[in-house]
Amino acid sequence: MEEKKFYIETIKPTVFCIRKGDKLLRGVDISIKNLDREIKANLIIKTGSQKENIDLGLIEKGKKIYRVYIPDTCRVYKEQFLLLVNGRIEDRKSIFLKPQKHYKVYLIHYSHHDLGYTDLPSNVLDEYDSFYDDILRFCDKTEKFPEEAKFRYVVEQSWSIVHFIENRPKKIIDKLVRYIKEGRIEITALYGNLITEVCGHEELIRALYPSFKLKRKYNIPISSAEHNDIPGVSWGLAKILANSGIKYFSPGLPLWYFSKDNIHPFWDEEKVISLKIPGAFRWKSQDGKEVLFWYDIHEGELYLWNYNQVLNDLSDKLNLLEKYNYPFSVVSYTVRGGERDNSPPSLNLSLIVKEWNEKWAFPKLILSTNNLFFKELEKELKGKLKVFSGELPDTDYNIGAISTAKETGINRATHNILCSAEKFATVASVVSNYPYPEQYIEKIYKNLLYYDMHCFGFHNIVGPAEDGSWSEKSNFAYKAQAFSYDVLSKSLNKIVDEIRINDNDYYIVVFNPLSFKRTDIVRVLFKEHSPSGLPMHPELSDDGSYSKSVYGTAIGRNIINLPIDILKKGFEIIDTETEESVPYQIVKLKDPKSPSSYASERYALGQIDKSYLFELVFIAKDVPSFGYKSYRIIPSKKKRDFKSSIALSNTSLENRFYKITLDSKTGSIISIYDKELERELVDKKAPHKFNQFIARWSRTGREDTQKKAVIKKGESGLIYGSLIVSTKGAGCPQITEEIILYDKVKRIDILNRILRDSTPLLEMYFSFPFLLKNPNFKFEGTDSVIEPLKDQFPGSNTDYYTIQNWATVYNEEIGITFSSIEAPIVEFGGLWPGYVSGAHHCVTPKGYGHKFLNKFTKGHIYSYIINNNFRTNFKNTQVSDCLFRYSFTSHRGDWRKSKSYQFGWGIHNPLIPVCIKGKKEGILKKSMSFCQVDKPNVLFLTLKEAENKDGLIIRFIETEGKDTVVRISLPFLKIKKVYQTNLMEENQKRISVEKNIIKIPIKGFGIATIRIQNGQ
Repeated sequence: MEEKKFYIETIKPTVFCIRKGDKLLRGVDISIKNLDREIKANLIIKTGSQKENIDLGLIEKGKKIYRVYIPDTCRVYKEQFLLLVNGRIEDRKSIFLKPQKHYKVYLIHYSHHDLGYTDLPSNVLDEYDSFYDDILRFCDKTEKFPEEAKFRYVVEQSWSIVHFIENRPKKIIDKLVRYIKEGRIEITALYGNLITEVCGHEELIRALYPSFKLKRKYNIPISSAEHNDIPGVSWGLAKILANSGIKYFSPGLPLWYFSKDNIHPFWDEEKVISLKIPGAFRWKSQDGKEVLFWYDIHEGELYLWNYNQVLNDLSDKLNLLEKYNYPFSVVSYTVRGGERDNSPPSLNLSLIVKEWNEKWAFPKLILSTNNLFFKELEKELKGKLKVFSGELPDTDYNIGAISTAKETGINRATHNILCSAEKFATVASVVSNYPYPEQYIEKIYKNLLYYDMHCFGFHNIVGPAEDGSWSEKSNFAYKAQAFSYDVLSKSLNKIVDEIRINDNDYYIVVFNPLSFKRTDIVRVLFKEHSPSGLPMHPELSDDGSYSKSVYGTAIGRNIINLPIDILKKGFEIIDTETEESVPYQIVKLKDPKSPSSYASERYALGQIDKSYLFELVFIAKDVPSFGYKSYRIIPSKKKRDFKSSIALSNTSLENRFYKITLDSKTGSIISIYDKELERELVDKKAPHKFNQFIARWSRTGREDTQKKAVIKKGESGLIYGSLIVSTKGAGCPQITEEIILYDKVKRIDILNRILRDSTPLLEMYFSFPFLLKNPNFKFEGTDSVIEPLKDQFPGSNTDYYTIQNWATVYNEEIGITFSSIEAPIVEFGGLWPGYVSGAHHCVTPKGYGHKFLNKFTKGHIYSYIINNNFRTNFKNTQVSDCLFRYSFTSHRGDWRKSKSYQFGWGIHNPLIPVCIKGKKEGILKKSMSFCQVDKPNVLFLTLKEAENKDGLIIRFIETEGKDTVVRISLPFLKIKKVYQTNLMEENQKRISVEKNIIKIPIKGFGIATIRIQNGQ
């Protein structure tokens, strides 16, 4: 058979439609191949009995594609194409055409917010101010454009617009508000692109407050949340969005992080949705509510440089939708004004959209906001969406946070300190003349959030720019810590000034920031830390003839410290409720390398003032829920016959609950025997010993552990005993560990202090191989309780998880509850290779790209403390002095029976001592509860002044997954009215009050917020 020299090679329907008169025509691309000389030809298109003859003109040798237009229909039909030369049919082809979707492409113009990365954070803030000036100008310029081409913009994170509003005159802000109300500019809910799993419980809620503050002030809508460039998100965010009235969540998930190495992405496409095209599903929160989750491919944006480029790129994207059976006719793509994070806005988008829509009927381009797109999408949903619940464990940014482990540990601890400070500041503002520090607390939350955002440094992590960027970033953590301590110290000292005291003795007032009664350890420094502010106050001269202005570390006075001379004179601690003498222990700091907070600084100052070296330790019994209890210090030489179960040897430590044995060579723990359970808790066959330091070299996977150690006896007294281990490891020339047992508290504390040198490309861990058969794990995530493997997206990361206050491993018989104060990352069941993507890791770790787990067979927990294997954004080296504190306890039963949540919250929120002295004509008793909650599974998140100044806001979280009706008493308030609100303090319904008792329902794992209008 003679080979054809002139024929139709392919017929490809396109997604493009034009309008000709009242007819809608669909584009079809015909590829014609000519292997002979130039020839004149025609194309006949036959649809049923209708026929159209198209003159193709002269066709040169080679291949050429012709775009022809045929009637658009809503049914499947056969189309014939005949190629004619001089009236003779040279070739013919037929195809069946399916109806073509008439795509509406919603273009979401945004920037991709990074507070840093492209410049120092302070400069980035200023640059965004100029962006918004341009955005308003572009809105003005396109006022008379067709509706679809009018300039629109989505403020994907509110930190930039808040800064703009703070730095522009009212006239400019009025214009901004007008365009927001017209739907030309949309402000979304979240303050920043946050590492949501690292955020604290209340912190993640407060991440929405700045946007809702703008909503209240300017009466503007907030309906969607954006979150981009982060391959993970906390399950708790679904709960927070849904309970704040946010209907839509649009995270830009970075598929390219994993596709570049062709490894496992962030979920299983067969079980969830395709990652190759945009898509939607319902994300169900742990309390049963849902938000619409729109999967937007970060770095899969559509750029609009010119018309022809858009023609090609958009065709590729829409053909991909066709290939993967995209179910809707509306789709959105994010667009930037430039190929850079923190990209400027571009008027070019409006010009191209205007030109495009003048030619094409479909696909129609629409410059849009999230809200506009989602409203159109919802019209097509009709129950089509799958529903998923669970965590999407991050692979990159949570590990990036431990590239600067010291500052991350500081910020993590501040999450809880700030909650305590805010709660006690609210009480102080009610019971004293303390002015509630609203703006100060708002500033602290902004610093917390700035640190927990996903940008940790410059794009090129070496040089002066990186140094400057990290200086600003780290400053957020240090400022949040300092300011939180300042509020806490001043508010507590104002409260104790209102306690009635009838004698001139010293008292220690022990505060409990949590909503359940506690018996726990109290540590009183003889020289308390000074808060950051030194307020001035008037003071009479010694002879009373004049007044002078002096400063105080507290308000109106100085902080009161216990006098150091009582150590020589002798004293007793008296429980003011029982009048019983309380055993105590004096602890002296003997070594600047001690694994305790500020040990080196205290040791140095202790050489000139001995007060810095000493602390008083005792156990406070039954401290009231969210309240305080007072202990009186009286001079006494009397020796009380207190007994202690603490026993030490060179390599063992024992109390009434446990016996701990150490390896004499390495200092690692080789045995923990629980006397109550009659069980060994350490897996002696594990590949790593208990509390063993492990340094793993990123390139080779080689592990170095501590080889030699010096063990010495630490403290030994009525309250606790300890052993001290001194050793070293790769990248850490100095490691000091203290293992602590308490006489009457069933708990083991481990304090590990490491001096990290500048060695790069290292990962560091501490191992805790617990011995349990058939182990199960649970952990507290941000505003959630999670069972790994089960409560996460199918096919998502199982190498490591980010915990809040506790994790637990348990079986049918016993359980162990574990708490880590500074280090947020844990690995369950073993030490796994790691999954930081090629977008961030420097050298490719050994084992990278392995399959994720489907079962945990060992009860081992590894605390992942440091990673410095990074190529961008995060530090590839850190020189720091880090303290990592761990606590755990063993118990019968699972996490619910043992109330693991109370243990973890107690570790992260220790009892707080405040010293006072002398007579006081106060209104408060020596012991008091400010808030009583009758259900132990309901914990107290915050107490604060309402954002609109209308009363007080109090918030609770349910921790066991049980629908609960809880009764709340607030003895320090006279309650007038109570309203249940959403998380953003918007009233939902009135709640009745009986005898100052509030009764509210709370869903299992839910969060309840109420507004209290009080009469003081």
